[in-house]
Amino acid sequence: MADTNQGTQAGGTPLWKRRSIWIGGAALAGLAALATLAPRAWALHGLAGHGRNGFGAQILKDPEAAKRHAGMAVEWALRGVDATDEQMQQARRIAERLVDELGPIAAKHREHREAIAREIAKPEIDRAALEQLRRQELTLADQASKLAVDSFADLGEVLTPQQRQELVAFAHRFHGTQ
Repeated sequence: MADTNQGTQAGGTPLWKRRSIWIGGAALAGLAALATLAPRAWALHGLAGHGRNGFGAQILKDPEAAKRHAGMAVEWALRGVDATDEQMQQARRIAERLVDELGPIAAKHREHREAIAREIAKPEIDRAALEQLRRQELTLADQASKLAVDSFADLGEVLTPQQRQELVAFAHRFHGTQ
């Protein structure tokens, strides 16, 4: 009997084999918020993290620890493509800058979540207020996505074309695609 837990799309390919990843996502693996970059809402979900231990929560609680975490993730990924010390230092600076830029976005996302909760708890639902918050969240997700793509491009400029190809291959292996 076929495994029914995998799910399939047209053509019978299991869904888990059809996932896509972003080029260079593994290099910024510690920046889960950025590596998501798929639909806008999911990008922001990844950025802010939910619960006490999400990466967004870490950015808000201890930005320096978030920078260390992101830097270690970048260095870990770049070791697999024989990056030089200078390339690793540049990549670490890119990751640290990204954490700095994402901090205010994560804080604003948290404010929006709290505002939505307050709206829902009111005796009367104000759909206009919820719609305004939804639109603000989309704007934040777009900002986070733009920062991530810019950081990926910056990282790509640090690496050679061959290293970029190796990094993409590594990311595919790491995520079980291809």
